[in-house]
Amino acid sequence: MNKISKSLLVLLLLFTLGAGVASAAAPVFQDGGQEYIVQADDWLSKLADKNYGDVLAWPIIWEATNAKAAEDDSFAVIENPNLIEVGQKLWIPDTGAAEAMMGDRESKAGINIKIGFMGPLTGGAAFLGQEQLNFAKTAVQLFNERTGFNVQVTEGDTEINPDTGKIVAERFIADDSVYAVVGPAGSQVCEATQPVFEAAGMVQITPSCTRISLTDPGTATFFRPVPHDGLQGPTDANYMMNVLGVTSAYLVDDQSSYSTGLTDEVEAALTAAGATVERASVTQQDTDFSSLVTTIVASNPGVVFFPGQISSQLGTLAAQLQEQSYGGTYFLADGGFDISWVDTAGEAAEGTYLSFFAPDPHFVLQARDLTTRYEAQYGDYGAFGGPSALSTNVVLGAIERCFNADNLTRACVVEETAATNLADSVLGIPVSFGAGNQINGGEFFIFQVQDGNFVLVQ
Repeated sequence: MNKISKSLLVLLLLFTLGAGVASAAAPVFQDGGQEYIVQADDWLSKLADKNYGDVLAWPIIWEATNAKAAEDDSFAVIENPNLIEVGQKLWIPDTGAAEAMMGDRESKAGINIKIGFMGPLTGGAAFLGQEQLNFAKTAVQLFNERTGFNVQVTEGDTEINPDTGKIVAERFIADDSVYAVVGPAGSQVCEATQPVFEAAGMVQITPSCTRISLTDPGTATFFRPVPHDGLQGPTDANYMMNVLGVTSAYLVDDQSSYSTGLTDEVEAALTAAGATVERASVTQQDTDFSSLVTTIVASNPGVVFFPGQISSQLGTLAAQLQEQSYGGTYFLADGGFDISWVDTAGEAAEGTYLSFFAPDPHFVLQARDLTTRYEAQYGDYGAFGGPSALSTNVVLGAIERCFNADNLTRACVVEETAATNLADSVLGIPVSFGAGNQINGGEFFIFQVQDGNFVLVQ
């Protein structure tokens, strides 16, 4: 082949490729709208401005494309509206269809819909409640953008106190625009409020109460999308014995129903496996554990287990164990997933193990849009927020289905929450409810403090 022939061949190939790109970029018009292939430098607001003269109409393209994708898998599923990729196929409704969709969104925005959030927003467990609240708010923001609703979050501070929790519950129930409640945190507060919400026929979905009896037998209005202590106790005990190789343990509870319930489960599992177990109790008001630590050190157990909920107590016990030269393992539960106690305890926190009832959102691809938005507004986060967002999404989905069925009532939201059947979720796990409205499946994860951070080890 001579040089001229080669040059002609190259030009022909370039022309063919160029024609293909031009063809891919050209909209394909159909009844009701057009297919469009995403090009470099495209984003939804830019396409909305081009097609409708309104950059704020971008949710129309987002919603319409995802609706098409449900029927035709050649269309893109847009999980993050801030991120569309070259080559994805979108559906852009025509002006008439877009106006109808905008009208529908505007009508939704005018409806007064609230969900309640209750948790410890002040006090020693505020780190937990604030993170849960802000993740719930972020989930609601994303839902409102996607659907056109204007759902609001109304908040109540339980101070992780059962009596205060009941007062908050009664306030939510008295507000007819509240259709469901996310929370509370702390099994003792869930126990106190569960019958209150049952009597009112209102959904209560907890992102962190793990006492077994809450869903065994459970009530019609209480939902738990996280696993319970019956799984956590054996998980912790098995790790202590089979991975860490301990044969003796000293268990400390804080006299709350959560802490005593989980400690009971760990004790039963350790004892059944042949370990030697000793046990003591503190209160959530205690600030000095030096006498208890003296007793622990004298006993010389292989592991000290403390499912506390007050961050400062976790750090104090760690520091005092180190001060008295305890040489075994410090092991915490859910309340330990708070970096503030690690920062306070410093070197004394290194090597501590803890178990948690949900994946860490930092490592869940499906949570990326949620966590990106959260970080932009609130900064860094731990693992408590993910289950809160998951719980919020479950009830928002139920509310949307009831609205679409022209039956937006508390009773309908209860029925639709129970009917939840998600193949995937913001935490990358399926969600459906079984007996007692307990999530089907679920597992606990083991982390260790390494270089001042939580590292997944199982």
